[in-house]
Amino acid sequence: MAGLQKEVWVAGIQENPIPNNSFVFASTDKSEHVENNKLHLAEAGIEPGVHEDYFAGNEDDLPLATITDIPNEVLLRTYSTERTRHRKLQEIELSYNKRQSVLVRHKTALAKNIGLRAAFAWAPASDNSFNKIKTVGAGSVLDAIIDLEAFYNALDIYDNLNICLTAEHMAKIKKEDKALHKEILNTNTMYGFKVHRYNKNAIYTSAGVKKPFGSVLEAGDKMCSFTWCSDEVFRCFGDTEVYETLATAATQADEISFAQRALVGNIRATNPKYLGAILN
Repeated sequence: MAGLQKEVWVAGIQENPIPNNSFVFASTDKSEHVENNKLHLAEAGIEPGVHEDYFAGNEDDLPLATITDIPNEVLLRTYSTERTRHRKLQEIELSYNKRQSVLVRHKTALAKNIGLRAAFAWAPASDNSFNKIKTVGAGSVLDAIIDLEAFYNALDIYDNLNICLTAEHMAKIKKEDKALHKEILNTNTMYGFKVHRYNKNAIYTSAGVKKPFGSVLEAGDKMCSFTWCSDEVFRCFGDTEVYETLATAATQADEISFAQRALVGNIRATNPKYLGAILN
């Protein structure tokens, strides 16, 4: 039996591998830097100093600044969908609508997986000079967002800012300022942030400690809304493979699965910066 035309299925998965409305797109696309499913990043070293009129009455050579970029080569992860069974998979391949139906299921599963990982990676692990965790408690979520805007502005960061709000925090905004809530729905912006919404964000303990990826909410835990700068986070995609098993006697059905090489993370992988979180 002739094999499936893999390029037909692979092209379908590679086309828009994450939904157009996904917050994952609010990042820097590093796919062009992927080689053999490895991403080559270099975290910038120190900046050289600047001198005013250095040679006015001075014959000394300009000081030499040592600028050493931090090499960072990471292997793309492989995300594999579980097998799905279909009757006459080769005929489905020739029918656009049926093929799209199969692809959508696998693409949705891959997209959800990547979204979960991005939401975790782009939430800060600690509160420090370059990352901010705000706890609302009985206070105002709007005040927390305004404080995060001030945090970025104090670092001279004004552009490409994003916030991903949970349903709970969106509800609090509506209670605090119905007019602003309506404006957010119309414009998807607020206080200098591009607004996204997602409800599988990173989880923190009652003490504000970020829990490991895949943790579940327990008593006292808090799910964050988070902020980030698009220039500081990345997404990238590598090879895509399709695996098929045709018409086995045991199942009398065909099976298909996909593997997507991908990675989401922080450009300053060793020392992520400019991340924010809002906790209740």
